[in-house]
Amino acid sequence: MLFVHGTGVREPGYGESLERVREGLRPLRPDVAVTPCYWGGRAGSALRSGGLSVPGYGTARDVPGAEPDGADGDVELWGLLYLDPLFELRLLAPESGPRPELAPGAVPPGEALSAAALALGGDDRLRELLDAAGIGAEFAGAVAAVLTSPDGRRFLRSPAAADGAEELARAFTAEAVRRRTGSEGAPPALDGAARDAAVDRARALLPGGDAGAGTHRGPVTRRIGRLAGRLALGLASAQAVKRRSALTDAAHPAAGDVLLYLARGEALRETVAEAVRAAEPPVVLLAHSLGGIASLDLLATRDLPQVELLVTVGSQAPFLYELGALPGLEHGVPLPARVPRWINVYDRRDLLGYVGAGVFPGRVEDVALDGRQPFPLAHSAYFGNPELYRLLAAELP
Repeated sequence: MLFVHGTGVREPGYGESLERVREGLRPLRPDVAVTPCYWGGRAGSALRSGGLSVPGYGTARDVPGAEPDGADGDVELWGLLYLDPLFELRLLAPESGPRPELAPGAVPPGEALSAAALALGGDDRLRELLDAAGIGAEFAGAVAAVLTSPDGRRFLRSPAAADGAEELARAFTAEAVRRRTGSEGAPPALDGAARDAAVDRARALLPGGDAGAGTHRGPVTRRIGRLAGRLALGLASAQAVKRRSALTDAAHPAAGDVLLYLARGEALRETVAEAVRAAEPPVVLLAHSLGGIASLDLLATRDLPQVELLVTVGSQAPFLYELGALPGLEHGVPLPARVPRWINVYDRRDLLGYVGAGVFPGRVEDVALDGRQPFPLAHSAYFGNPELYRLLAAELP
């Protein structure tokens, strides 16, 4: 049995995985030799010009852990708002707290804010700015959604409403962006400066919002720093930019292997073919992820009669075939008779594992395993699952 690894794997990781497979199978089928088919060093991707295509790669500016500057801090704030438009309002208005004392006959700040917010659509200048920001059609619905949400209602009842025009304007805008980006069609080209201009106009039209545009840095920003700061900002785009070299080094083998294979995959397929020819028949291919794509491609395009069984694990081959992107087989063309028996193992929690019976009827047997791990751990959990080895022991020739 040849163990064909997946994308991004390099030594010594491959050797460790190979030994794990050997240990899993040995008690059940000691007669089966598990031999390596390592293609990562020869056919895997690499930064062949030393990262010259990556802005700032390896320079002093690319310092892990550097704090975001003021402009980046605003970008990170918006990144959090796009994920949760109401989080500022929630921080300003805790679950419980004293109601503000009002003078007789005075209108509560929240009522005044709500009334003014519902009238925002009547301002011609704001409509122009919202259209320029690409969210004009979504803004009215966003305002209504924020005002009627539990967090929005709690905020409007709280003392924070007296000085919350800017946070409310940001919540409206972030919700509009969330709706726009979640709609069908091409991804929107949303400009941050246009968005900020719309926020400033909306803020100025709300009670208490006539302070200097964009200058408010009150308790919300400080609480973000305390409650979410390092976690949120450390995962956000400013840190991604500052740590681009490290992120590139971490990500490019996996993504690069896929791109390289789809563009020029012959080297990978030839590595597998050479391992097949060197092995004592009968041969079984146990192929993970991209290794499963390459193995199916190879068997579909070459006569390798010594291979009696293909076992793909967490493979995207059926998905690429359905997309018309499987290099060796155009969609609609059935698997050639030369392809041996094929078992395709997947885990429903593995978002990189696909099923093949629907697109290759009668030619592949899909077998579901449950590694009880979330994604992305689910993509590699197969090889720690005893069920995989029981399956292999029963199916190997």
